[in-house]
Amino acid sequence: MGTPTSGYVYIATSEGLPQSYVGVSTSLLDMEWIAKFGVNDLVWFEGYSDVALAQNRADALWSMSEDQRRSLILGGNPTLTDLSPRIWGSDKEEA
Repeated sequence: MGTPTSGYVYIATSEGLPQSYVGVSTSLLDMEWIAKFGVNDLVWFEGYSDVALAQNRADALWSMSEDQRRSLILGGNPTLTDLSPRIWGSDKEEA
């Protein structure tokens, strides 16, 4: 059995990726608030066994330029698919 995940670092974007928002959360299931930051698509995330590790990774992502974050996102999600329905099990509008 793998190590339990207790923290996540994620990147959410607005359509077309003009800006990204980096955040840390203990649960990806309770993230509907990201829309208030002008972003609405969860396009990248990593899980960590310790929230402090997730915070350290988020600090590194915050220091990156938008172009560097865009490259990271596109490396794992080249179509910029919103991953939140996979996490929440349904469309965000229904969650």
